Amino acid sequence: MRDAIASALRAALFDRRFQPGQPIVESTIAAEMKVSRGPVREALLLLLQEGLVTHSQNRGFAVLNFTAADHAAAGQVRYPLETTALQLARPRHTPADILQLERIKQRMLENFRAGDARARLQDELDFHTLIWNLSGNAYLVSCLQRVTIPAFTYGAAYRLNRPDLTVELFETQHQLYIDYLKGTTTRTAAECVRFHLGLAAPEPDTVPLPESSAKPLGHAPAQ
Repeated sequence: MRDAIASALRAALFDRRFQPGQPIVESTIAAEMKVSRGPVREALLLLLQEGLVTHSQNRGFAVLNFTAADHAAAGQVRYPLETTALQLARPRHTPADILQLERIKQRMLENFRAGDARARLQDELDFHTLIWNLSGNAYLVSCLQRVTIPAFTYGAAYRLNRPDLTVELFETQHQLYIDYLKGTTTRTAAECVRFHLGLAAPEPDTVPLPESSAKPLGHAPAQ
């Protein structure tokens, strides 16, 4: 029940049924969904973990007040993290992984052409999550999810994504990741991610580690 309620709330946030910063009253949601407050609170705690809502002692849960500046800041953080994920995933992927990425990409394009933004959002999250998981680094995956899920959801809901995004550009963005994993492009992981995010070339001291230095990270040391 928690997951079903969380899914419904994600859809409501994406469809802008709530205003930025608006409080989310547990009792009201429970009454609308004809459930008790317990699973509603569990669902909201799940969305809090994903970064989709905020919580304070006095106000309770509220919709994230996500701005264009937040979207840009998320992209800055995502850039080095996703670059590292691509680098680590390259030697770890299998032909089955590539096939799955191709299938998700085709589904994304179909939903893009059909104008189904919510389905396309889920497809895009599935596409990137598969690559993140291939990194073999659970800490990296967790960080990327925390940064990207709010940016994906609110970026689409508030029309903060690239205004020049076409079906052709969308396909190129994701095909470039596949080509990098397969080793069929001369672009580095950093160049692929910069192109995907529409970022300008970074200053020399902010360039991610060279491809040759990208190695799987070990377990965190025992405390």
